[in-house]
Amino acid sequence: MSPELPRRRVLLVIPAYDEESRLGPALRGYVDHARGRRDLAVDFLVVLNGCRDGTHGVVTAVAREAPEVSWIEYAAPIGKGGALLAGFRRHAGHDWVGFADADGATSPETLFRLIDEPAEAVMVGRRATSRRPWGRRVTSRGFNFIVRLLLGIPARDTQCGAKFFRAAFVPAILAAADTCDMAVDVDLLLAARAAGATVGEREVSWRDQPGSKVRVLRTSSLMFLSVWRLWLLRRARARALRPLLVAGEWLYARIAGRPRTSPPGECDRASLR
Repeated sequence: MSPELPRRRVLLVIPAYDEESRLGPALRGYVDHARGRRDLAVDFLVVLNGCRDGTHGVVTAVAREAPEVSWIEYAAPIGKGGALLAGFRRHAGHDWVGFADADGATSPETLFRLIDEPAEAVMVGRRATSRRPWGRRVTSRGFNFIVRLLLGIPARDTQCGAKFFRAAFVPAILAAADTCDMAVDVDLLLAARAAGATVGEREVSWRDQPGSKVRVLRTSSLMFLSVWRLWLLRRARARALRPLLVAGEWLYARIAGRPRTSPPGECDRASLR
């Protein structure tokens, strides 16, 4: 009998904003699958992000059933990016840190397959385009074209809610990334590349779920302005471009209804194991 390989410690962060109806089945599905992976020891961290419904009750119920599930909660909304940055701070003791959406759009099998060997230091999921609505495919491809043009990120699907990072790179990522909105994926990849991480991409099984909180025009506009900001911040002559940065942030605040959110501090309450 061959010796059993050492288990890799994985932290999966799941940001949740008013996900009472979708989080339970998705989280249980990920937990059940992870328990069947003899090569992985997966901890789950749900980051409750200004929830106004019963999401807290859902996650606490699952946590009573599954000791590998923990949660932290912010009373005020901090954005998807803010939730991910807060969750990534809990990386200590893990080999990989990743995230998945609370609606379970990525199948558990293909989610964890991202870190099967051989794996790069950063693994990005690429959604099967044939299974996505036409409108979503168009906006996603348009955004990815802009990201590749302005920032040179080679991934073909930067916005897929399925990514893993080797934990050794996470401190450097947290020191550089500060995007708290839906463009956080781009910021995380930029920070990882700046830290010397290699980026790989694999296809994942994806099914768009009903109940999405994405408002295409508003969300796309804010994401573009965040990418514009990241591009300007990386230019050599930043002072000369500062008026463009200020104008972009003014427009961002007008569309969002508030200034850009900063990375969050300590959470309001938590149940960590």
